[in-house]
Amino acid sequence: MKLISRIILYPLCLFAAIWCWNGFRDAYENMQIVRFGVELDEGEEIPLEVGSAETGGSDKAFDIDAVNRMLTDSTQDEVEDKSPTKTETPAKGENTNQVDAGETEPLEKKGGMMTYFSGMLAALIVFALLVARDLGHLIGERVGGNYLTKSDKSRKADMYEEAEAIWANGAFVNAIDSFREYLRVFPGEYHVHKRIADIYEKDLVSFRAAAMEYEEMLEMDIPTARWGWVAIHLCNLYSGKLDDTDRALALLRRVADECGDTPPAAKARERLAKIATG
Repeated sequence: MKLISRIILYPLCLFAAIWCWNGFRDAYENMQIVRFGVELDEGEEIPLEVGSAETGGSDKAFDIDAVNRMLTDSTQDEVEDKSPTKTETPAKGENTNQVDAGETEPLEKKGGMMTYFSGMLAALIVFALLVARDLGHLIGERVGGNYLTKSDKSRKADMYEEAEAIWANGAFVNAIDSFREYLRVFPGEYHVHKRIADIYEKDLVSFRAAAMEYEEMLEMDIPTARWGWVAIHLCNLYSGKLDDTDRALALLRRVADECGDTPPAAKARERLAKIATG
């Protein structure tokens, strides 16, 4: 997954989960208020002041008989209000399974609450899957990369040891073929080319084949000092076993000019100076 996708999806999932959680919490609180709320109008009590008219002077006296009559009247009114009333039976054919409008409102709020909860759960699941996917890739790359690297090193060691074992048994041509197979699987290995050149030169006494192997090594991307030593060794083959002094001098001048202040360059200049002085 690209980085830009991660930057967009991770905050989006978190925002959706938080938003759905807030909606779920508000809906749940509202539903609880509707369910357990008490209407204040039904339980209000109106204070009643009972008193008598002024009877003269500054003193006020209560009319006990008037208070008793008022209490008796209010008690009778409450009894009449609480008396059961006759319920009317629904007419024939009339639908009796009607649901009060006040009962549908909590159901609608409950449905909205579950919608918020489902959205929050879906956002969290997507977020968890994204995190698991990225962590799985990261761990897999590290563990798998180390395994593959270790496996390549083991294969290199096994193939090289196998070729050396063939060489130790005196099968020099087969050993070269085994080293060639190694280079086919793992190309660009300098030391393997050097080993093939040594077998050609020392074991098979094939100086031309050894020179061709060294020439191939000069085409490789290797450090300057190493390149210079390979060229010096090839110069020795040209000037000695192959009797090709012109190519030896040309390569020697190239080492002196291109290898800077490296030891093979100093050796090449020293030899050129000796040749120049006769």
